[in-house]
Amino acid sequence: MTRIALGATEIRKSYGSVLANQGISLSVGPGEIHAVVGENGAGKSTLMRVLQGIERPDSGHVTVMDRDVSFAGPADALAEGIGMVHQEFMLAPDLSLLENLVLGDEPLRWGRGAFALIDWQSAEAQGRGLAERIGIEVDWHRRAGAAPVHIQQFVEIIRLLRRGSRILILDEPTAVLAPQQVNELFDLVRRIREDGTAILFISHKIGEVMALADRVTVIRQGKIAFSAAVAETSGEEIASHIVDGSNPVGGEIRRGTPGPVVLDVAGLSAEAVEKSHPLHDISFAVHSGEIVGLAGVAGNGQVELMEALSGLRQAKGRVELAGIDLGGLDAERRRAAGMGYISPDRRHEGLAIDASIEENAIAGSHRASPISNGLWVDRGAMKRVALERLNRLSVKYGALRDPVASLSGGNQQRVVFARETAGSPQLLLVSQPTRGVDLNGIAAIHSILRDFRDADGAVLLVSEELDELQMLSDRIMVMAQGRIVGALDADADRREIGRLMVMEGVGA
Repeated sequence: MTRIALGATEIRKSYGSVLANQGISLSVGPGEIHAVVGENGAGKSTLMRVLQGIERPDSGHVTVMDRDVSFAGPADALAEGIGMVHQEFMLAPDLSLLENLVLGDEPLRWGRGAFALIDWQSAEAQGRGLAERIGIEVDWHRRAGAAPVHIQQFVEIIRLLRRGSRILILDEPTAVLAPQQVNELFDLVRRIREDGTAILFISHKIGEVMALADRVTVIRQGKIAFSAAVAETSGEEIASHIVDGSNPVGGEIRRGTPGPVVLDVAGLSAEAVEKSHPLHDISFAVHSGEIVGLAGVAGNGQVELMEALSGLRQAKGRVELAGIDLGGLDAERRRAAGMGYISPDRRHEGLAIDASIEENAIAGSHRASPISNGLWVDRGAMKRVALERLNRLSVKYGALRDPVASLSGGNQQRVVFARETAGSPQLLLVSQPTRGVDLNGIAAIHSILRDFRDADGAVLLVSEELDELQMLSDRIMVMAQGRIVGALDADADRREIGRLMVMEGVGA
């Protein structure tokens, strides 16, 4: 009887002086769900690349079905039955779900003249059979890009099962799902487990680990820090090992005291551009001294709304900041009026990633006093301003002239906050502030947001993490299909928030 479906023994992998994996050993058995958790940069991704055959370890070996194996590449791992569902789905959006199911492994039938044709009837029968086996329904003729995100994810899993995968690696599979969709995914994963499939489940969400996994392993600084059966541990114990005993995200939840209206939005609409989502008749207000959370499944207009408010996207309707009509003002003039913007993509929008820490910290202020008099830049003033901003938010860095890319994800995000909160703006538009940030960095960013609110600032917060929204927000609006479909107290039942998040055809 097979004991180890997939295992790693004393895996070591370095990149120059960086020791990414330092003797990691773990395994998952047939019909077992093994969760792997740890901070960003802990070594999880490196280990998964080794298990997939993308990277070759410096030493140690991989075991598949009780046999030691060596992979020359990902195709070897797939041939051994190892499949991975990535955070970024691998479906071709303009093809149908059925075409994606068989892409690269099409069933063939022979036509006249010995020409091979794709046997679409057989392909659909295979898809239907696999979907029925794991208890889901799929419209195989729907374009992949138009399918709900959880259906896309299910098809990714079915595609791997069709190719004979007996071992699945799920990388942060719930990152873009609403609560009900998370439950559907967990039901699906449990059914697959009952068929004897081994599952490695990578997650940052300890609650999900406790709800789904049979076993959990914590990786910290490239080593195994803790491993136990889930039934024999607790979320608190797991979190303490992730952050080396320091206080993880959480703590006392405190609400703000709303004051006057700072942001007033009425009848905001925007047309779809390329693959963006249109916005439909959006109206709401944000007060000083409060954080308003915006919940929604990814791709329902949250990004477009923040771009419209910040001046990065054309829109119709009224947007006022502390009584000032922002209509016709570009992003630079909206900043000057008292608006800060934290982009969801710090590497490509929030930061000039190849520029220095100093240059990123003062960006947007480089044309004004005391840094510039309009003719030349005062390098001394530039350094003083950068230092004041970085020190105020306790950014950890080597030298001001180091590239900002040299910083950890959490410190990169602190640089963005340091710049965007300089000059005490009245409003912060904050989108996905803790994406790609480890637990200690998350706690620091949450503290920054609360401090800004408690100093009478107004915050509109977009996050795909419902725990984060409920922890930080004073009230929550829910967005679906480009509309605000509900507003609730931050302490509202998660099931009600989730129900609103997956509403379809609202206003149709």
